[in-house]
Amino acid sequence: MQPLSRVQGYGHVAKRYGLEESIFLEAVMYWYRTNRAENRNYYDGRWWTHNSLAAFEQLFPWWSGKQLRRIINSCKDQGAILTGNYNKDRRDRTVWYTPSAELMELYGESQTDKSICPNGQMQEPERADSYAQMGTPLPCNTHVDTNTPYSPPQGEVSGDAAEPEDKPKPQAKPKTRTSGERCTYKPDWFDALWKIYPRKDAKAAARKKWDAIKPDRETCRAILAGLERDKRSEQWQRDGGKYIPMLSTYLNQRRWEDQGVDASQLPTPPADKPRIAWGEDREVT
Repeated sequence: MQPLSRVQGYGHVAKRYGLEESIFLEAVMYWYRTNRAENRNYYDGRWWTHNSLAAFEQLFPWWSGKQLRRIINSCKDQGAILTGNYNKDRRDRTVWYTPSAELMELYGESQTDKSICPNGQMQEPERADSYAQMGTPLPCNTHVDTNTPYSPPQGEVSGDAAEPEDKPKPQAKPKTRTSGERCTYKPDWFDALWKIYPRKDAKAAARKKWDAIKPDRETCRAILAGLERDKRSEQWQRDGGKYIPMLSTYLNQRRWEDQGVDASQLPTPPADKPRIAWGEDREVT
């Protein structure tokens, strides 16, 4: 198997997760699109890819196994990818990967986007790429791997043809609310949460997720307690808050439940005015 002769990644992804992580995540997104187009490795509502560390070392020869572990763990810790194990044999330690909702949002894609042809077959990607899935699990697994390594053509491509056809563009992202719009469900509650949440990007996506889950009073109190706990955690304070997820991800993955928040031991909301009490529809005077 040939190593990559060209690396790719997007600036806004590198800004969010780091440069090395963005290169690795570009490969994950390619494998995801390929498996989705071929309707392969679909489990628990997601399309997955699997690779061994040895395969990654061949594909990314400039990284050592130790560096790859660090990069993959960084992607997991920052919420860019999810991992799973769909191997039928317990001896098989092959790890499976899929992009998270946050990463999909940065690429302007969704796990629920429709790309089905009339005959029921998924549409295949229009471009070839340098990435090849390897690390085949033990033969007892039920899935089938048919990917073959791609050999890039010789020479440089200039002009518009150099741009991959499926390059994510801002206009291709799902339509979301503008920054001036408000939630349809308890907008004052959301505004109070947004005011104290330490990360201030993707507000429209956070509003959309808020309207989707419609948290009641007790859930709001639990979210606040979980948030106060997480703000003090080592992970959130590391590297100037680099590992703090977007609020949309925090809500989507119900992160406030990660360590079993006790809703009876709740901090009070911030004292800055105007202030909205969680679980109330009026301003606190």
